Order: sequence, then structure tokens, then C-alpha cells
Amino acid sequence: MGRTSFEGKVRSYGGSLKGNVSPGVLVMSVLVSGDSAQTDPTADAARMRIGTSATAGELFILPKGSVPTSCVSLGGGTASDTVDIGTAADGDGFFVGISSVTVGTTSTPTGDLVLNTGVPADVQVTIDANTGSPTGTASFIFMYTVVDDGKDGTSSGSLK
Repeated sequence: MGRTSFEGKVRSYGGSLKGNVSPGVLVMSVLVSGDSAQTDPTADAARMRIGTSATAGELFILPKGSVPTSCVSLGGGTASDTVDIGTAADGDGFFVGISSVTVGTTSTPTGDLVLNTGVPADVQVTIDANTGSPTGTASFIFMYTVVDDGKDGTSSGSLK
């Protein structure tokens, strides 16, 4: 099965005709992982990656205009402590105190970087310890949407 990526926003009219209802922007989800033992979000090792490895794979960079909606723990950590998910500039900017061990723990975004205008620029997402001394690679499903003004226009996106 091939993969298709594109630039632009994914919107739907929910089965209605354009002009009758406002378009909705879809929620995106990314499986990400990081080293739950990190204590400094500015450290290179604190950068989260796409997939199930804390050290290999593409870096998880949240696109400009993104608004995190939730984060679900898939476990993997080896201590029953919690982690924060944010950026190098604000280590708990998105999610504060989410379990790195308990599968299914869902966190809503409460950090200072969760803005109704979305993040102001593309940003590298990081992980660091919140309470206790978590260890091991922790994995999450990070969900976000993007800010959209609802106006009709021509697509600037291109299929890749």
C-alpha cells in the first residue's frame, strides 16, 4: 500500500454541500516516542520521534498553526511516574503529568503553548520527567488539529 502526503489542510463538509455548512478540519494523529528519563527538555535526547523508538526515526515536528487536542499513553516506561510533553522552550507546554506507563491514559492539553491561534511556528516536540524518576521509551498517540478560517479558496497543497 502506498503512502500519500500533501501540503494543505484536510477539511470536510460532513457530507453536505459546500456553502450550506462550515467546513470542519480533521484531527491528525501521530504515534510518537521519547525517553521518559529526560530531565532537560533542551537536551538533544529529549526530542520526540515518530514511531516506537526514542532514538531512531523522524523527529516529531508539530506544524505551524497546530492545536493539540489530546495525548494517549501507549506505555513503555518502566516506572509508574509521569512525563511532560512540550518544547525545548517550554517543557510542559502541551501536556503536563501524563503517565509514561499506564496504557490508555488520556491527557487533555493544559500547557501554555496550547493556543486558539495554534503554535506560531513549526516546533520540535520534547519529553521530560514530571514526577518521580520514569525510565524507558514511552510511546503516545499525539492528536492535533489545525486552525482554519473556514473560508473557501483554492488549494495551495500538492499531493506527493
